[in-house]
Amino acid sequence: MNATAFPTTPAAAADACQASSPVAAVVATMRRLGAAGAPISADQVREWSDTLLQELYTQPPVRWEYRHQGDSRPGCWMTATPEHVYHARVRRWVVRALWETPRVIQPERDHAFKAGACTRCGDPEDWAGPDCKPMVKPVDPRTRLPIDARMLIEPLKWLRDAGPYVLNRYDREKRAREAAFLLEKIEAHILECQKP
Repeated sequence: MNATAFPTTPAAAADACQASSPVAAVVATMRRLGAAGAPISADQVREWSDTLLQELYTQPPVRWEYRHQGDSRPGCWMTATPEHVYHARVRRWVVRALWETPRVIQPERDHAFKAGACTRCGDPEDWAGPDCKPMVKPVDPRTRLPIDARMLIEPLKWLRDAGPYVLNRYDREKRAREAAFLLEKIEAHILECQKP
C-alpha cells in the first residue's frame, strides 16, 4: 500500500473505517446523530442493536478461567474446563470468560514447555505469562576483574621502566597508594574466585 491509498482528511478516514467495520459504522452514525441532537426512530435503534449484537456478542469466549474465591495472588487464574464452570458455585470458584481476541502470536515469544516448565525462561506452566522473557544470566564474578583493567597499565609501565635510580618522596607515596589499592582489589578477587 502506498501513501496515496491512505485517507488524507478526517472525513475520508471515517468513511474508510466505516467501510471496514459495521460496528465502526454504527458508532460513527450514533455519534454524528447524537452531536446533531436529531430525533432517532425506534427502527433505527433496533437496527443498530441488531448490528452490535450480531458483531460483538455472538462470538464464543476466547477462553474460560477460574480461581479460588479468596485467592488474589499473581498468576492465580487457571484455565477452566466445562467441569470447572459447572461446579464453580459449589466449590467456591470465581469463573470469568475472556472475550478479547487473542494477540498475534509471535513464535520467538512463545513458551517451550517441557515437564511443566518453560525451557527458555524457567516459568512454570501455570504461572507463565503471555510472553516468554528469557532470564538474563547473571555474570559470573570470577570472569570479570573487580577493577578497570586500564588502571593496571600505568603501574605496570612504572615497574617496567623503573631504573636503579631513587624516586622522590612524592612519586614513592603515589606509587605505594596505587599499588596498595590494586593489591587489595586483586586479593579480594582471588578470595571471591576460591568460593564454591
